[in-house]
Amino acid sequence: IWFLAITLFGMTFLFDVTDLSNHEDSETYNEGQPLAVGPARYITGSLIAFSGIEACESYVASLMSKVVPSALAQGTFNSGLLATLVGTGGRAVGDLFITLMGLISIRNLLNLLIIPGATLLSFSI
Repeated sequence: IWFLAITLFGMTFLFDVTDLSNHEDSETYNEGQPLAVGPARYITGSLIAFSGIEACESYVASLMSKVVPSALAQGTFNSGLLATLVGTGGRAVGDLFITLMGLISIRNLLNLLIIPGATLLSFSI
């Protein structure tokens, strides 16, 4: 739970409050506004969120290795291959989601990715 909470904390750094207001008359992407996500805030939030997710991934992989049946631990189609296939499928679905959110609005892409992710993460905790 702590790793997920750390990830959620990092994702809150990436939420851009200034994109919720009217931004049609500006092409500077909220530059200079105090609540806008700038380079330092983006890097900080990304590092915290990535660190939490990576720590959680290693914990889940360790847990899975202890509960997998012995029948899946042998042969070609073992649990390592299954974990690799699930990971690859997850990355493909994630790439498709990013592409679809970019087609909706490239201007609000960060919030369109962070808000659903943070919502799913909150429900997971």
